[in-house]
Amino acid sequence: MNAALIDGTGSRSVPTAAHQYMIYQSLLGAWPLERIDAVFLERMQAYAVKAAREGKEQTSWLLPNERYERGLQNFLSALLDRSRSASFMKSFEAFVRPAGVPDFYQGTELWDLSLVDPDNRRPVDFAARAALDHSIGNEPDWPALAQNWVDGRLKFALTARLVALRAQCADLFAHGFYRPLKVAGPHSDEIIAFARIQGRKAVILVAGRLFKRVTRGGMEWPCGKKWDASIGLDGFADVVRTIGTAKSIAAPRVEVSQLFESLPVAVLRAQYGPVKPKSHARIKFCRNPHGGRGHP
Repeated sequence: MNAALIDGTGSRSVPTAAHQYMIYQSLLGAWPLERIDAVFLERMQAYAVKAAREGKEQTSWLLPNERYERGLQNFLSALLDRSRSASFMKSFEAFVRPAGVPDFYQGTELWDLSLVDPDNRRPVDFAARAALDHSIGNEPDWPALAQNWVDGRLKFALTARLVALRAQCADLFAHGFYRPLKVAGPHSDEIIAFARIQGRKAVILVAGRLFKRVTRGGMEWPCGKKWDASIGLDGFADVVRTIGTAKSIAAPRVEVSQLFESLPVAVLRAQYGPVKPKSHARIKFCRNPHGGRGHP
């Protein structure tokens, strides 16, 4: 699709095949969720030149090859211009949508599709994050956040609530023991569920771990009745969901579809204790008319 965008006037094509491959990989990792703009183009051009210089094949920091570096920048400029590469842009946008893995660093509380330096040296806007935290409030509207997941507030709210929970239950997370929970049902292999327990206190986590089926290859939001599985809660009482739509959960088993109404993750607080054995039925004797105790 992009053969016409490659500069082949010299002894070697610009970019080289290796650099073309590098550019496509980098685009896949950094592709914006909303739109391609001039800032994204500048970031990609800066990254491509830096990577080429550090590769020291066609250019380097000590001996910059201006023609080659200009060719890299021109290639990217044409590649991200819908008027010049419409077929590629349409195809690539469809390909890139399901891709991605979660990661957390300082400043990545929102969706962050950064490349390595110079991209990842950009300053973090802490004031904007503080304002965002205030606007979300103490009780996030999880369905609304999920519906508008592209803006990143969902990731921000979930991260903030998990950090707060860790602070509230510091001893439990530091010294509590791990107990895996039994998952049953047709989609049980797509769920991970466990509890951290200290004394009578417990925090339970349920999360999706495989998403291709439930999202139709990344095209749909993973929630609701698409998850056919249930979690065993034997030994737990007073189970209350703390992240997700707040409500009490009836032990000893809960459906994942009930937990994943809005998000493919749920965090619950609970009381934990050994299951008490059932008390024996009382034996009632009838009186023997001939005297003494009768048969039970």
